[in-house]
Amino acid sequence: MRGSEATLRPRGLRFALILALASVIFFVVWWPMFRNYPGTPIEDGHYFFHQVEVSKVALWRFHELPLWNPFDCRGIPMWDHPENITASPLFYLTLPFSAGVTIIVWNMAHAVVGFFGMWLLCRDDLKLSRAATFVAAVAWTFGTVHNQYAGEHEAFISFYHAPLLLFAWRRAETSWNWAVGTGLLLALMVYDGATYPLPLTVVFLGIETLTRLRTPRRALRLACAAAVVGLVSFSVGASRILTIQDQFSSHNRVMEDDWDHLARIKTWADMYLLRSPHWRSRVADQQYVLGEYHAYIGFLGLALLVLGVASTLFETWWLLFTALVLVVLMLGHFSSYAPWTLLHTHVPPFKAMRVPARFRLLLALPIALYMGYAIDRVPAAFRRWLGKPGLADAVRVALLGIGMVAAGDSAGLFTEILEYRFTDPAPVQTASSTRFYYGGSDLSPDVANQPRQNHAWLGCRGSWAYNADAQLWQGDVPQARAVDDGATVEVANRTHNTFTVDVNVTRPSRIHLNSAHERGWQSTMGTVVDDKHVLALDLPVGHHRVSLRYWPRRLTIGLWISALGFVASVAFLVRQRAAALWRPKREPRVMPSR
Repeated sequence: MRGSEATLRPRGLRFALILALASVIFFVVWWPMFRNYPGTPIEDGHYFFHQVEVSKVALWRFHELPLWNPFDCRGIPMWDHPENITASPLFYLTLPFSAGVTIIVWNMAHAVVGFFGMWLLCRDDLKLSRAATFVAAVAWTFGTVHNQYAGEHEAFISFYHAPLLLFAWRRAETSWNWAVGTGLLLALMVYDGATYPLPLTVVFLGIETLTRLRTPRRALRLACAAAVVGLVSFSVGASRILTIQDQFSSHNRVMEDDWDHLARIKTWADMYLLRSPHWRSRVADQQYVLGEYHAYIGFLGLALLVLGVASTLFETWWLLFTALVLVVLMLGHFSSYAPWTLLHTHVPPFKAMRVPARFRLLLALPIALYMGYAIDRVPAAFRRWLGKPGLADAVRVALLGIGMVAAGDSAGLFTEILEYRFTDPAPVQTASSTRFYYGGSDLSPDVANQPRQNHAWLGCRGSWAYNADAQLWQGDVPQARAVDDGATVEVANRTHNTFTVDVNVTRPSRIHLNSAHERGWQSTMGTVVDDKHVLALDLPVGHHRVSLRYWPRRLTIGLWISALGFVASVAFLVRQRAAALWRPKREPRVMPSR
């Protein structure tokens, strides 16, 4: 137990040492990512690499925000894409560097925050010893369970924020500062593209909150804290929340029928005891591949989990309750009244989500905590029951060794999986066309190279593919065309987000722009229309220079709300320090001499 272990001071040095420790372990466990550089992530990870390339080209080449992605599926939203990671502040901090470096920093920053948050939760809230905290933090941060976003689905990586959010939210009950901080963390997840981590983590925090609703007074206090968290997270995240909400209101996500359920003992055994690096192998009687279930802790980790639960049953009933509810949610569609079935059927955004097994990414948190609890509480029980300190110390050393081996074993499997996660080809330096167009004989088959070439394919790689049948044209030709002889297009230039067209119109006519349509397209002249999913413009008679741009609906009001929310939040957090700076200093009082 924490007992005589004093907290290291000053706080800045303590935090620096925790972050340094996390960084060193990250470098060791994630070594294949560094070794394979400039190799790029595979499968889903390669698509997120593509997002980064598109966004960097938009900013470097055209000096415009990455709002529209013309390189996928004839054009799709970028800023208002629910799983776009390049709205994150972290992306802009890495803007001078390559996309490969950005992905490395992205992974490292989130994992280190995960370790840091777990350390604070264990030491400052749950009062575990440093040894137990270390095992719990390693088991959580570098456990096999997190391999789903290591070079794969990078937008899921915000699950790493769960310990810090739990720590902040538990403190928010009695601190307005921590309530504001919790709201800022949730807003950051909005910008990280955390379409799954955000709602699932909010459910997780809600379950834990239920364990604290023991008196009306406390319930009111928590309700007030929740109101502050909600206000801050919504206001600061508004520029993304409002635009994404508009996308969800105008599109219905098409996905396979989700019938998965985990009410099978073999599935649970495979999830937590099968030591296999084969991400794509099938799981018996389940809908998805092993990677959607894998949460390996091994027999040693399982033993520590059982000991941790048994030795703290009454002390940590709130944690056990939270874990059991997560398990029930993970079970999926085991009946028509299953919690996941009700969420998936009736509650947005869960109606557009699938794979209930993803709650395992949060269940890993109480599992790691119980491993830490076992190291502290079981020896204390030996000391209390048998009165033999020497034996208790030996048990503690043994359990610590088991914990280190269990956490290391899971991290080792994580590393094995990473061996093939960053093996797609590195970006190549290719000639860049002066004008953007589709097709071309030199077009790279790798979508991640196409932004540098400034021309693209007409295929669909991402999930936001609602205009796949838009009849666009290929070749280095004008990017606007008249539908009939009522108009003549003289000049047509474009960037990612804009078209500039000189057109002579002899009678009211329509022109097509070489892009899929989306509701955010705006024009300085005429009327923007959707012509069989092609971006089109109806123009009156005359000679016009027309400018079109993609500006997500509700983005303007969202930016204003976000700016005001962020400034207000920061001002609130620094109010006391600012007041101290402005408060006039009093002259020391001089006692009169006698």
